[in-house]
Amino acid sequence: MNINTEKLPNSEIKLTVTLEVSKVAESYNKIVENLVSQADIKGFRKGKAPKEVVLEKADVSKIHGEVISDLLKTYYPIVLKEKGIFPYSNPKIDIKEFEIDKDFVFEAIIALKPEVKIGDYKKIVKKLLHEKKKDEKKASKEAKDSEEIALETPKTSELTAEEIVDAISNDSKIELSELLINEETDRLLERFISQIRGLNLNVEQLLQAQGKTYDDLLNDHKKIAENNIKSEFILNEIIKAEKLEATDAEIDEFIKNLGDENLQKQFEAPSEKWYIKGIIEKNKALDFLKNLGKEEK
Repeated sequence: MNINTEKLPNSEIKLTVTLEVSKVAESYNKIVENLVSQADIKGFRKGKAPKEVVLEKADVSKIHGEVISDLLKTYYPIVLKEKGIFPYSNPKIDIKEFEIDKDFVFEAIIALKPEVKIGDYKKIVKKLLHEKKKDEKKASKEAKDSEEIALETPKTSELTAEEIVDAISNDSKIELSELLINEETDRLLERFISQIRGLNLNVEQLLQAQGKTYDDLLNDHKKIAENNIKSEFILNEIIKAEKLEATDAEIDEFIKNLGDENLQKQFEAPSEKWYIKGIIEKNKALDFLKNLGKEEK
């Protein structure tokens, strides 16, 4: 097996993999043997028809498709392990060369963890709150001057999580892979369409009522996806910088507070605990950022 790597812009890498013809033959023989064992052809007991007879009646393109699928399923994980690559989305696969009696060549473009350069988030949050207070004072003064309100304007100088993360994101540099953005966009769109249909609404009619096209819907969700991903990486950087990792005791307490015994058992799985760990840490990071502004009197 030969693997050529090429670094691409926006945190992507391209792998060009060549598998020897012997591996292609091995996969092909495995697929054909399985086909023969399952073949039910008139005049023969099931699985007992000669290979030549089975192949005469078989869909060659389907067999080739199964061979390609088997080769990718078998060797793609091996390639990742050999190169020490951890992908952040499903790869974009392009078959460059495939014939049963030749080497198999495919390309895989993979999204990697982006390099994240965040701004001075402590300074950003304090400045953001200062500006918000200033705007509120100005609005309050203008209202009093115009005698629009007689009561004292309530103080609302508290930043939302969205305001904070957006401000930090605008001052940060994150090169995201288009593969990663598209995958998150698809996930959001699938959830949105499922919710709309769950309400017995028609997506096309809804778009028409809003004066939008499907492309508008796609672009809207793509922006949301990009913001979501950026927020995720920014918060993870702050979690590391401020040492806000969740402890085992905090995770166990979270599960305990779920109340429902069946739900508690479900979240005892390592993968579910990892998910809870992420929730706790992100909440810690957001609380930390909100409290930064409160330090400013």
